[in-house]
Amino acid sequence: MISWEHFLEQITIGEESEYAAWGYLYEELCELHEHPFNINTITKEQLEQLPFLTAVQVENILAYLYSYGPMQTLSEFQLIGEMDFETRQMLAFFVYVGEVKKKSKKLSLKNILRYGKHQVTTRLDIPLYERAGYKEYNDSILQRYPNRKYAGDAYYQSFRYQFHYGNKVFAGIVAEKDPGEPFFTSEKKGYDFYSFYFMLKDIGHLKALVIGNYRLSFGQGLVMNTDFSLGKMSASSSIGSLNKGIRKHSSTSEDNYFRGLAAAYRLGKFVITGFYSNKKQDATLKQDSTVMIDPFITSFKTDGYHRTPLEISKKNNTSNELFGSNLTYSDKGFHIGITGVYNVFNRVLKPSNEAYKKYDPRGNEFYAYGTDYSYFHHRFTIAGETAYCKGGGLATMNSFQFQLTRYYKLILIQRYYSKEYNALYANSFSESSGVQNESGLYAGLEATPLRRVKITGYFDFFRFPYLKYQASVPSSRGVDGVLQTLWEPNKRMSFLLKYRYKNKGKDFTLKDTKKKGIDVEVQQKFRLQWQYLPLNELLCKTTFDYAQVDFMNEDSDCGYMFTQNVAYKPTFIPVGFDLAASYFHTDSYASRLYMYEKGMLYSFSFPSFYYQGMRLAAVLRYDMNKWFTLIAKYGHTCYFDQASIGSSQQKIEGNLKRDIQLQLRIKF
Repeated sequence: MISWEHFLEQITIGEESEYAAWGYLYEELCELHEHPFNINTITKEQLEQLPFLTAVQVENILAYLYSYGPMQTLSEFQLIGEMDFETRQMLAFFVYVGEVKKKSKKLSLKNILRYGKHQVTTRLDIPLYERAGYKEYNDSILQRYPNRKYAGDAYYQSFRYQFHYGNKVFAGIVAEKDPGEPFFTSEKKGYDFYSFYFMLKDIGHLKALVIGNYRLSFGQGLVMNTDFSLGKMSASSSIGSLNKGIRKHSSTSEDNYFRGLAAAYRLGKFVITGFYSNKKQDATLKQDSTVMIDPFITSFKTDGYHRTPLEISKKNNTSNELFGSNLTYSDKGFHIGITGVYNVFNRVLKPSNEAYKKYDPRGNEFYAYGTDYSYFHHRFTIAGETAYCKGGGLATMNSFQFQLTRYYKLILIQRYYSKEYNALYANSFSESSGVQNESGLYAGLEATPLRRVKITGYFDFFRFPYLKYQASVPSSRGVDGVLQTLWEPNKRMSFLLKYRYKNKGKDFTLKDTKKKGIDVEVQQKFRLQWQYLPLNELLCKTTFDYAQVDFMNEDSDCGYMFTQNVAYKPTFIPVGFDLAASYFHTDSYASRLYMYEKGMLYSFSFPSFYYQGMRLAAVLRYDMNKWFTLIAKYGHTCYFDQASIGSSQQKIEGNLKRDIQLQLRIKF
């Protein structure tokens, strides 16, 4: 009854800044769970797709299979070194024990069309509330705010078609309409966003080929990473394993992907990858009225919303052409790679003149290149990357992981990203959202001092050499630390205790004297969770969250939340139920709390709650047969101390927010 989402929830709590990346990870794990690997024919590349496995664990699994032959049961994972109880549980959701010498079908167009598997998924969200943006405004308001009115209805709708032939051939189409966007109206005929891909994998020397939309990640992400990047709690499993190469973009996300062609070719111990992309994207444009020049880009619009006339005017108004390559060499635990990327925009990028944006990327041509490496042995792993960009900016990140004993693991990560470093598609280990203007040292420890007791903790010391948003002095610094204990006395019960402390500099302005300065903001978060499986079909989980924010000797900003989850999946009917109820009470948005919430397939839900109120969510899943699955979700949020929710055109009239989500999946 325990699902793989339980483990994902543990590592995402406290990593709110990586929300978009967790969405990519959740979607990929959904697909891997639906199409598990045969452990007896699994390859290194397939094991590396499982982000919770370390490089050492991957090698130990392959070594066990090589030494002892096919597994007879998944219980044999207990005999493999460095495999703790939690990892063994997680693996069971993504692998199975199958035959070794099962003859594979010949790869031909006839077999692809005959034996390929199809899947169609459609989703509809129906809000049972009204936002101000959908209302008919009177003439005076429309005259003052002409871009306020939404062009479409309040429904969300998406369509997804996926095809796969084993693990060799993939194809898909994704279409999406966000709430407020026009849909089969006089302004728009069809969906607002379309995505497509065709992918071949592991066919002879061809490692991967993608036509359409795709994502890339190489090395440690300092030059190129549009994929997910695990956060600080899961740093140990991401060391030396970020080099994922080419991936199809099958998500509804309208940002952070490429459109064109990418291919990877394997030649002995070398893999060479080349890629080309030419894609339209949204941007905020501005024109200097004093000179007759083309509009320039002040910022990129990445939320994917095209609801109002202003948002619609920004759609696809900029084009980006990109090409690059990667060359890697791997042999006996050693890996080295070289990556280079060049891209050009059809408009000049010229950010606004705020002081903290002084070193942001400017111009219309950009390039970056770097070298990454990794090496693992029986008890230690080292990995890193050093990169340069146009203008001479430098970024380097190096990590070391050492297995002190079977039960204790040490992780060290050093990083230095100069303020001049600008790689537009970089995404790596950091405190802030980008790979720029940051240095730091991270030390983590994973320990299993007692059977079924796992302790995870880290301290991360970071510094920003130049100004940051909301930190208008150079050399501001901070510390982030977590201590988490997981105790699983048996297979039916677990206790989780997590404490997080973070401090960092933040600007302030005194109300009376208007004096400005910077002071230290301290955030503390606490989570206590009890999970119990009274029956194989019934799961109960009780969670208490507490947050406290202290700033400038003012009264503490506090918040707490109680959450009760119940999941029931009876064996006598093909129906599953998930219920969640929360009561939250915070002083303000600063002490907001986050909660993972069961949602639709391929959709990661991680909402935040603040002020005073309650949240109810009910999910029903009906697997009618092996072809049809229907999922319905009802959400109800009630605020006790607010007359309305949000502001401006985002405002919800009243203190209730209710919605229904419906999803149908068909396999054939």
